[in-house]
Amino acid sequence: MIGLLVTTACLVYSGLRAPTPAVNEPHYLAKARHFFDPAWCRGDFFLESSNPHLVFYVLTGPLTQAFPLATVAWIGRVLGLLLLGTGWTALVRNLLADGWAALIATAGFLLAAATGNLSGEWVVGGVESKLLAYGLLAWSAANAINRRHRLAAALCGLAISVHPIVGGWGLVLAVLARPLPIDRQRLIQAGLVFLCALPGAIPALSLLGDGTTQADSIQVFTRLGHHLVPIRFSLPAVITYIVGLAAWLCGRRFTVSTPQESWWTRVVLAAVLVAVVGYAVALDRPPGDAQADHLRLVLMKFYPYRLVDVLLPAALSITIAGVLTRHARLRSRLVTAAAMLLLALMLPARDRNPSRLNREMLADWKDTCHWIDTNLPEDAVVLTPRGSWAFKWYARRAEYVVFKDCPQNATGIVEWDRRLQLRGRWLLDIQLGKPPGQTTATAFPDGNITHILWRRG
Repeated sequence: MIGLLVTTACLVYSGLRAPTPAVNEPHYLAKARHFFDPAWCRGDFFLESSNPHLVFYVLTGPLTQAFPLATVAWIGRVLGLLLLGTGWTALVRNLLADGWAALIATAGFLLAAATGNLSGEWVVGGVESKLLAYGLLAWSAANAINRRHRLAAALCGLAISVHPIVGGWGLVLAVLARPLPIDRQRLIQAGLVFLCALPGAIPALSLLGDGTTQADSIQVFTRLGHHLVPIRFSLPAVITYIVGLAAWLCGRRFTVSTPQESWWTRVVLAAVLVAVVGYAVALDRPPGDAQADHLRLVLMKFYPYRLVDVLLPAALSITIAGVLTRHARLRSRLVTAAAMLLLALMLPARDRNPSRLNREMLADWKDTCHWIDTNLPEDAVVLTPRGSWAFKWYARRAEYVVFKDCPQNATGIVEWDRRLQLRGRWLLDIQLGKPPGQTTATAFPDGNITHILWRRG
């Protein structure tokens, strides 16, 4: 029952703060649909690139052939948040031995998420592969605490398969939390992780061998700097997380020390350690010729701040729930949880409108996309304006290039950057007064574009 209440709270938060399509849903679900139907948006540069989240595409792709993408998004949200909500409930119950504590911790976690994050990481929102991975990791942690180590290992492997970065860091934290002993049981667990991780790890690992310094620099500093370059993190967010760490450590003095709680503490501290090491090795700008800088650049690609972005608010929320469980009556705790959840839903949220367009412009954009869906040939490749939002979701046509949709293989990353630069130079030439027809005819030598969509004024 508590797990269903937690799931419901997450679904309400997801629906109100991240209406479909949420920020990454066009990215993931369009890829899944194209994976099963290559004729859909044929010629789209991003959709025809590598498939690093292969398992997610295999799981959701069949649904995209039977239902509209918006329906698939909600099916994915319900199932993904059910996995996460029940796993989170099991984890909190094992730590605090009180069923209602999970609901209080959920409200606290959602409130923390509503106020912001450190490196752009979030859990409850739209459906994508990391939602499933976090749900599997929650169940893995719950089983590890209950000493069901083989099941925990298999679930961790599945998390890696669904999202290699999130699941991989989960494995690293588990090893750091309990590095010894290395015995027969640990080797069996390692084998289970390996076998369950293979379906998703193989396509992801295939991308590591073809990296170049140019591609890595583009990916880290041009496309993903808000996630990977700590100097770009918001100073208030950094201060908030440091204060949150101190508050959590102080709050632990008021909790009951158990082997389960000690293991959980080591996991969270391991996430903090990974983030600190990530900060220490991070570069502020693309590397020069030094080989050590190239290695640091590669390490930055692995999102070292991802897990601390999630686990520190989670740990603080669980600690608060534990303190309230010991010192407050159930009615007071439930009122507190309801107040935190209500505040989380009421706070301003940029994720409510990931398009960044005002209401009138967004309505015009959707109308234009629907017109394109009705009138353009299905094999059209459209040059869309900067800031294009969910074009493939609404118009169901291929795009020449869009900033959000960057491939993850080295060749694709470099080509993505080249196309962005071609579009930028073309627009600049027209703004400088060069003949639009002649400029357009010579601006894109690959000749893939069939139509151009641009804003007035």
